[in-house]
Amino acid sequence: MVDPLPDLEPYLQTLAETGMRLVYVIDTHTHADHRSGARALAAATGARLVRHRLAEVRKPVYAVEDGDRLELGNVVVEVLHTPGHTPDHLALLITDRRRGEEPWCVLTGHTLMIGDAGRPDLSPEASAWALYHSLQRLAALPDYVEVYPGAFAGST
Repeated sequence: MVDPLPDLEPYLQTLAETGMRLVYVIDTHTHADHRSGARALAAATGARLVRHRLAEVRKPVYAVEDGDRLELGNVVVEVLHTPGHTPDHLALLITDRRRGEEPWCVLTGHTLMIGDAGRPDLSPEASAWALYHSLQRLAALPDYVEVYPGAFAGST
């Protein structure tokens, strides 16, 4: 589960109905207006809470950094550190080995939004320069990689 909302009921209901087990709950970034149910969902399901190692949050978390891989059976999730919106921001490059050995999609969190890019002014350590480099990194992915932004553009 990536960037879950605070209302856990839909997630818990889906898990119960499908018999699936949640292994990882991932927050792509942390800042004051990023509403997250990640910690609560991880606690409710026994899943590992995953955040970038630079995230300034209460422990325990499973801290990841650029290039780390989370294995989920046939699915491999590669962590891409994409700072700029926040210093700890990460994107997730996903490969499903049943489809092939190349990644097929990327979850960009708030580095990319529908119609815009994430704001670099929400934390003192974030920067437009870092965001520019992160956007260049995402743009360099092969054209066949499907891109899934984390939100609509605009501030809440």
